[in-house]
Amino acid sequence: MYDAASSSGSQLALVVPGMVAVLGGGCSQTVLSRLWDEMSSDSVSFERVVQAVPSLGADAVTSFAVAALETDGMASAVLTVVARGASVVDVYTADAVPRRFSSQGLRPWHLSSFSNVTGLRFGASIDAVGPAEMMTISGAELPLVLGVASVDSVIWMLDEARAIVDTSARREGQEPRAATVAGDDPEITLERVPGRRVGRHGGMHASDTASPHQIRPSRVRIGTQAPFELHVPVYIGRRPRGPRQLAGDQVVLVEVPSPTREVSASHLHIEQRGREVIVTDLQSTNGTAVTLPGSPRIKLKPGDSIVLPPYSRVEIGDGNVIEILPGAD
Repeated sequence: MYDAASSSGSQLALVVPGMVAVLGGGCSQTVLSRLWDEMSSDSVSFERVVQAVPSLGADAVTSFAVAALETDGMASAVLTVVARGASVVDVYTADAVPRRFSSQGLRPWHLSSFSNVTGLRFGASIDAVGPAEMMTISGAELPLVLGVASVDSVIWMLDEARAIVDTSARREGQEPRAATVAGDDPEITLERVPGRRVGRHGGMHASDTASPHQIRPSRVRIGTQAPFELHVPVYIGRRPRGPRQLAGDQVVLVEVPSPTREVSASHLHIEQRGREVIVTDLQSTNGTAVTLPGSPRIKLKPGDSIVLPPYSRVEIGDGNVIEILPGAD
């Protein structure tokens, strides 16, 4: 989860399953592309990811932090963390007081491992004098499953039951701009997305202009995962890649398993506009099927969009089912 960057925000977060990297300001496009290539590789290596961040030369990155989960699926999570410059990582564990991990002036970086980790918070040394006693979230943070975002801070929760929701910390007026829909490209980039083709089943209505402060975001559940709130557009596919350049918009990219390749690389787009949740097939090869409550199953044509009410189901192939749920009370 992350706090979207304010107008003065200067950090970039790169997220893939099992690994998070947060870079300070001034990161060049060359470094960002190289780092994303390493993190999204099928044979991702923590060492190669760290080495992809230069410490010298014109593209040098003075501050960054990377954390990687080394024992996936075990009860006692062990994470390896590296930090350089002003980047800090607050480490929360099940059996000790929180501690702040930083480079401590070591060069080119400081590396350590932590066990029994319940959560991490990435930030900068100027944010606070030390870690808070408990990991708290405001409820306004945005989920990031796979992709890149401009951030003020990042929270990685390995044990969500230990996070305390502090609604008094909620930030007002945080309205992400909606991205347009990409076709079935092997890579989603925010600077290269064609316009949406609204299909015969639905489209935009007057309620799109309703104030976001009066509307609860709907939720999306993918398979058996925990549902998440639909704050920003979501792209779902077999291997959605990107974005490599930031254009001020935020997106969530979700990779789903597809052993028979029924799911296209970039198969489905979901976003909330006003009170309506709009699902769009991204010119997929094998199509998308939707089932509205009390209605028969509908097969979308490639590129079609449809407005879905709560408790609708979307099938994209290989057993992948997406549910649209009402907002949380």
